[in-house]
Amino acid sequence: MFSIIIPLYNKEASIAETLHTVLDQTFTAYEVIVVNDGSTDQSLSIVQSFDDRRIKVYTKKNGGVSDARNYGIERANYDYIAFLDADDTWDSNYLEEMNKMIEKYPDCGMYNCAYRAVKGDRIFIESPNISDGVIEDYFKATLTLDNMISWTSATIIKKEVTAVSGLFPVGMVSGEDSFMWCKVAMHYPVAYTHKIMATYNMMMSGAFGRIAKPDSCKESWSDLYSNHNHYLNKFIAYKAVENGLRHAWAGQKRKSRLIERQLNFARKHNDRYFKQRFIRLFCLNRTPQFAVNILLLYKKLVTIRFFGPPYFSICL
Repeated sequence: MFSIIIPLYNKEASIAETLHTVLDQTFTAYEVIVVNDGSTDQSLSIVQSFDDRRIKVYTKKNGGVSDARNYGIERANYDYIAFLDADDTWDSNYLEEMNKMIEKYPDCGMYNCAYRAVKGDRIFIESPNISDGVIEDYFKATLTLDNMISWTSATIIKKEVTAVSGLFPVGMVSGEDSFMWCKVAMHYPVAYTHKIMATYNMMMSGAFGRIAKPDSCKESWSDLYSNHNHYLNKFIAYKAVENGLRHAWAGQKRKSRLIERQLNFARKHNDRYFKQRFIRLFCLNRTPQFAVNILLLYKKLVTIRFFGPPYFSICL
């Protein structure tokens, strides 16, 4: 059985459709834990209009998506946790097929499927070139593919793994889900299926608003460094340099310089892409903030004009 966790914050335009795709599942042994994270629109009223005993609604003070997910995990009654954002959807066979994969690979700690990303009339299929089943080396596979393996609304974890991996990093503004999946994959096998059963609503993505916001969490990507895992460390370096850039854009030079120093371990062992990003971080950390602000404004204007908000983080 599944505990489905849906963090909810001002999603009145999408939450009804999201819940309908849950209630339309062919596999019906589940509970739905909606964590209303201090919404100020009609999101809560819309959820409360659904009459289904499996839906449990909790309201708490706004603490961010990681805090909401952790709140839901702590109240989950079943052995497997399925995550679904309040603006994404599932195909009707999602839980049924994921349950089959769990039965086939019971020793895994995390289960993922392919998904489609939708922006207006454009659809992008995220399905990495790996075999169905248990991934031989999660971090090596992630680094050598053009597509993501783990995406939140297409990810299920075994609840017991949180005793080892911990929970989501509260206060990490961007990449908090990747941080969580990384921790799980460090300790447990990961299973994957190419069946496309989830939809990511890119139009509702909040990535655009996070590009220049600093973290307040105590966790850091450098905490996950291992002396004996090359591919894990390379993955960490990719994520850490992006985190450093975000803090540099936000004017948090003390934090971004710390991240820069922590990345010294990766400078000789990473690829051209990483080195380019590291050089950008190095330069931003030594550029007067007024110049950084002007450059950031310019990039925002150019990116919105040609690509729209969801692509902003990519262009930076």
